[in-house]
Amino acid sequence: MMKAELVENLILAHCSGDEKRFADAVSSLAGDELRKGNVAIASRIRRTYDSHVKALHASGKSAEAAEMFSASSVETVQLPRDKDSFLELYEIKRPDISLADVILPESQRRIIEQIIAEQRNADEFIRHGVAPVNRVLFCGPPGCGKTMTALALGHELCLPVAYVRLDGLVSSYLGQTSTNLRKVFDSVKKQRIVLFLDEFDAIAKKRDDANELGELKRVVTSLLQNFDSLPPNLLLIAATNHEHLLDPAVWRRFNVTVTLGYPDMEQRKRLIGKETEHYGIRGKISTDTVARITEGLSCSRITELMMAAEKRLLLSGSVKTQDISEMLVQQQARYSGSGDDSVKAVSELIGRGVSLRSAAVALGISASTLEYRIKKYRSRHDEEI
Repeated sequence: MMKAELVENLILAHCSGDEKRFADAVSSLAGDELRKGNVAIASRIRRTYDSHVKALHASGKSAEAAEMFSASSVETVQLPRDKDSFLELYEIKRPDISLADVILPESQRRIIEQIIAEQRNADEFIRHGVAPVNRVLFCGPPGCGKTMTALALGHELCLPVAYVRLDGLVSSYLGQTSTNLRKVFDSVKKQRIVLFLDEFDAIAKKRDDANELGELKRVVTSLLQNFDSLPPNLLLIAATNHEHLLDPAVWRRFNVTVTLGYPDMEQRKRLIGKETEHYGIRGKISTDTVARITEGLSCSRITELMMAAEKRLLLSGSVKTQDISEMLVQQQARYSGSGDDSVKAVSELIGRGVSLRSAAVALGISASTLEYRIKKYRSRHDEEI
């Protein structure tokens, strides 16, 4: 379509008062500039309209307009599929999680805010010959907010997230995984979008690992080639629980690495406060006590615990700090399995302030039996009672 036609469509859509038609016309115009390589102009067009829609939305005049723009900010594309399983290689998410919803250390929050600021001003950076951050690696144990932070980034930038499905990407057939990887990058490279590669170590393992097949080593090579040709309109985020497995050459392709760990005392207090307010149990339990006994737990585990407290409140009409202590013991025992691991987990909770009686009630055994098991475990492992 000629540029003149695109502008004409934009004018006609505006005059008609049809917000969806106008949003589509804006998206077409921005997409045309993007195809021509004018990333800064495309970003500017979309951001200008986005700001207009957000202003209307904030004033309550046009919630529909915001929805229309969100739906039209990605060009309509056929999502790529694995040729054998027919699984789509990624799904499009339009997250509603804000950065305020994510519990982060202050140092890590500043890094995320810097990424957002650079992405929001990408056209200005490019105009001055400076590339904004567009390749970010999240590391850390499970449940510490890597996926949630990636989705929050998409929300803060008003961008959809292409969430890559590794079950569809990694194929059992030689050569197909590299092909699938190329399909993903080819599909999104002309879109203003966040590309999120979860469980990144599955496709980026060290090439000197003797246990890996030659095909997976070629996948890493293919991945590096796609990284090197990454256009500036893409924000790529990868996440891994096993950063020690990543190929050294992969590390060098990222602009920023963000390590997310288990929440500290202050973060746990903030999270518990947020969750107790959300579930209507603020003031019914001791935030300080719960924060102390949940040391070493991930944000997702603490959220799960507070959800269990809300269920207790709904079923019985009340919930106490002791109830949460008992639920935590049950949670830890469930996650630890049976035998020594379970006894060790309960022993550590008692060391943090959970009473022996509460732990015994939670496990459905007598306090003397639990005390005997803990003493026996500590004796075997030369721990002090």
